[in-house]
Amino acid sequence: MALEITALASGSKGNAVLITSGEKRLLIDCGVSASRLAAALAEAGTDFTAVKGILVTHEHDDHIRSIAAVSENYAVPVYANERTLNAVKRRTGMRGGYYYKDVNPFAVAGFEIKPFRISHDAVYPVGYSVSDGETRFVYATDLGYFSPTVMEAASGADVVMIESNHDVNMLIHGSYPQYLKQRILGTRGHLSNLSCAQAMIKIAETGTRKFILGHLSEQNNTYDLAFGTAMENMEKAGAQRGRDYEMVIATQYANAETVKANGR
Repeated sequence: MALEITALASGSKGNAVLITSGEKRLLIDCGVSASRLAAALAEAGTDFTAVKGILVTHEHDDHIRSIAAVSENYAVPVYANERTLNAVKRRTGMRGGYYYKDVNPFAVAGFEIKPFRISHDAVYPVGYSVSDGETRFVYATDLGYFSPTVMEAASGADVVMIESNHDVNMLIHGSYPQYLKQRILGTRGHLSNLSCAQAMIKIAETGTRKFILGHLSEQNNTYDLAFGTAMENMEKAGAQRGRDYEMVIATQYANAETVKANGR
């Protein structure tokens, strides 16, 4: 059985990704309102009763906005590393939750979960590798830079969701205050379109053929710029879209196209 991935929301105003395997569901992050998330799940043909867990990447509001309400009102268990879980509880008042130490792997309802460290300005941010034993999905957004650790985690995955946050020129010449520009451009900030494209090339060389580009900035990026930068650089590397790889862009306000992990 192959995993299916649907980005329900992706961007600075909220993030949530649905992972499906048969009748089982997982969420990565819970950064939009509970009502919006319920509607997105319904559009994807499911609801909270099928969700077996929420994996938390880090404690920023756009990743945990409704986590207390969802976990408590729908009895969905929350999983995060110990430092992140404590930070989430302080910020949201959420009770309960399950923590793991550092980046120790664990299992949830038949899913094999392997967290990995990422570089971002949070207490202990992680990405996730999720497998059903046959196929594997890697989620890696909010990346200050594409580290060897992220490369190792993403290598050979069937589907990789990676950040394509901003166009550097738009950011530099945009309206953001200087401190925020420096934060985004720093090694604990966000990955640019060009850095994303360069990372895609490296990951594709390991056999990955399906990509989801996410966490696009509404102020400092466009769908066309993210898509075009990735495709242009992949073509320069000799990879043709449709023949050598597939690419979907996740958006802030609507479900993205579901990506099936099979059929590389």
